[in-house]
Amino acid sequence: MTDWEAVIGLEVHAQLNTASKLFTGAANRFDPEQPNAFTDPYVLGMPGCLPVVNEQAVEYAAKAGLALGCTVHETSIWARKQYFYPDLPKG
Repeated sequence: MTDWEAVIGLEVHAQLNTASKLFTGAANRFDPEQPNAFTDPYVLGMPGCLPVVNEQAVEYAAKAGLALGCTVHETSIWARKQYFYPDLPKG
């Protein structure tokens, strides 16, 4: 018998049908003429910036989960990889 518990996480990539991005108020748009126009300090991964969750995206996720017969928990844990290399966050 062990004293540890396996924790399995999923990394999901999806395009949101919302006005702003998932963890920031930056516009969820893309302009090929100005590819980096819709950013803010959080999107750029600047140190000290904290996320603000998009409530509409959470609502959509909960509705999708319920429609698929999933268990929707009251609390979720989010993790973001944060790197502080000068060129990495900006891609």
